[in-house]
Amino acid sequence: MNNNFGMAEYLKLCAKRMTVLFPTALAVFLVVLFSVRIITPVQYTVTATLRIQSDVEGESIADQYNISELSKAAALTSISLVDNSDTVQRAMRDTGLPRSADPVDYQRRLTVTQINESNVLRVVVRYPGERTEAETFTANLMRESNTSVQEAFANSNPAFSAVVEDAGRVTDISHPWLTALVRALQGVGITVVCFFVFNIFSLAADKTLRSSAKFETMTRIPVIAAIPPVAHIIGTERSAGQVSSAYRVLRSAVKYSKRGVRTIAVCSPSPRDGRTSVAIGLARALADSNAMVLLIEADMHRPSISRELRFDSVFGLGDLLLGKTNIAATINKTSNRNLYVITAVNNVNMNNINVCDLLDSDVFGKMLEAVESEFEYVIIDTPSIELLPDAAAVAGKVDGCLIVAQYGHTRTDMMKYAIDVFESLDTEVLGIVTTNSPRRSGMFGSVSHYYRSSNSRSGEGFLTDLADNFFGVINMIREKFSGGKK
Repeated sequence: MNNNFGMAEYLKLCAKRMTVLFPTALAVFLVVLFSVRIITPVQYTVTATLRIQSDVEGESIADQYNISELSKAAALTSISLVDNSDTVQRAMRDTGLPRSADPVDYQRRLTVTQINESNVLRVVVRYPGERTEAETFTANLMRESNTSVQEAFANSNPAFSAVVEDAGRVTDISHPWLTALVRALQGVGITVVCFFVFNIFSLAADKTLRSSAKFETMTRIPVIAAIPPVAHIIGTERSAGQVSSAYRVLRSAVKYSKRGVRTIAVCSPSPRDGRTSVAIGLARALADSNAMVLLIEADMHRPSISRELRFDSVFGLGDLLLGKTNIAATINKTSNRNLYVITAVNNVNMNNINVCDLLDSDVFGKMLEAVESEFEYVIIDTPSIELLPDAAAVAGKVDGCLIVAQYGHTRTDMMKYAIDVFESLDTEVLGIVTTNSPRRSGMFGSVSHYYRSSNSRSGEGFLTDLADNFFGVINMIREKFSGGKK
């Protein structure tokens, strides 16, 4: 479980998936709209009135008052006679409705009320269907109600009867489009809520790198550099400066490590973690500090450095290890006067060759000893640990390793597996380099990130960030005036 994600990471995930939310919400809206429109018929509201009166008239005012009060009481009692399943069923039969129709359903559509505590009842029928049928059903209901009242009060003293004052008239029409629109908007709302809730659970259950602090806690290895997304550097000078600053931080971590390192293997737990880009970026950053640097591409299965650096080589590492050429013919000079490259394979078919055995051979070890005497730093780009054991073969022959992990891609279990591999080889891990990393705002974002990670502190506030930035700037100034030499 990834319990260290923050609101910024959650909003970033939601923004990334917005392209899925909009078409999904639109599809839900249209499906619900037309489904409800087809299912829901037009509903008519028909209103009718029924007056309860006595069959006798009072001779005196007192008698008339008493009869009036009795009529009001009879009207109140008549409500249950109108809103009665037997009365409704007879009205349905008179209207010609099919016998399969449910009287209880039609009974629910009735509302019978006493108008101002008088002897007049208002009957409201909400009828979905044809207008003529709605009016016919209401008229039949009023006639059957009249019959029910007369039968109920026939033996009373005085007797009461019902007079239909209004057999029914349409007072409102509820179109299905309005109902369908409301239901469709409700469906969109539920979809949006489910989208945000799903992202919460998705991020919480995500087993990929989402927090540098989590990786530091799990591996006890500091995140020494955070490389921002490469896509953000195109066409933006500020973002390109952030990437350059991140690689300068990585360069400082390598140059000023407690144990002096000269040969460095750049590894990753899984493919597409950005390992090759980090190897190239680190080699360039070291070369920019006037150090002689050799970049070796040890990934003979998926070579890409020649394409990334845009140059062609005659011989590669495979040719050298198989004895088909020498070191001098294999080394290629780049546009940077201090950066040299040995690419992976050029003239050798590696299908039937065990690359791991080549990298684990004495030939490769002697080659490293030879180039180490000519270059200040040797950077080796290795295959991912998840797919091949080649990285382990190289790691046993170098001074230290860098582990590259990508935000939102590298799984925590694979990272732990990589750490276990290096610990079993007794290889020093210099630190973790994250790629596609969310950037902090401010000119010292990458500097403060490095020194915060290398000191393994948590919960730092403004003063701690200020101290991180201060020491980061001091080291960068010292590096500049020292000419890049230790």
